[in-house]
Amino acid sequence: MGYVSMASKQDQPEHRQLPQRRPLLSERASTPGRDTAVPTRPADLDPIMAAIIDALARTMVSNDSGKQRRLVEFKDGCRYGKFGKTKAYELIAQQRIRAYKMGGKTMIDLDSVDEFHASLPRVESRAS
Repeated sequence: MGYVSMASKQDQPEHRQLPQRRPLLSERASTPGRDTAVPTRPADLDPIMAAIIDALARTMVSNDSGKQRRLVEFKDGCRYGKFGKTKAYELIAQQRIRAYKMGGKTMIDLDSVDEFHASLPRVESRAS
């Protein structure tokens, strides 16, 4: 039996490179008239974490006033609003809360859920 040497790391093929990341909102050219500062991420951040942060940054949609919308997936919006999916669909149809389609997912605007909760009538006590 002959001795077979193991290949060193130098002999092994290079690992596949991650796709080129898209620049964050904070790294893009600033829009005139907007003074909102978006924090930048550290340069030594893990590439996988950077991809996750980029994906989360893309889910944030700016509205007319320049304020970031808080969009979450449908089930998380229901959990936040303390109502079920049937009630959520009713509120969306009545335009009491706002929802958006992103790909195949329905995203609920948490600010609209807060507005809905604020519009609910207050319970008056019957204590005399």
